[in-house]
Amino acid sequence: MNNTPSNGFSLIEVMVATLLFSIMLLGFINYQQVIVKQYHFLSNRLKADKIAFALLDSYPQNADKIIPKGWRYAIQTQPLNTQCKMVLVIITIPNQKEIQQQRLFCNESILY
Repeated sequence: MNNTPSNGFSLIEVMVATLLFSIMLLGFINYQQVIVKQYHFLSNRLKADKIAFALLDSYPQNADKIIPKGWRYAIQTQPLNTQCKMVLVIITIPNQKEIQQQRLFCNESILY
């Protein structure tokens, strides 16, 4: 046998390095999937906020054309006094998350 040290890697070292690399790669893939899922959720939330504000802007008319397929909305009103009412718009996006926006509407006669 030759007792001189070799300059290469042994099979065990290569296998350990491959195992560590594959664990790190799986971690990065999982991280990327979480980021993409969060991006889609935030994108839907922003879109739902815009739709809720558009519904409030067009109140009391309904703007059914701006609601994407599979989404639902509800408009609730609550009178505060004889001149004012609070209007609440609830948008339900496909993953059953609810986005709410509200606005106070008052008669123009009390503003003057």
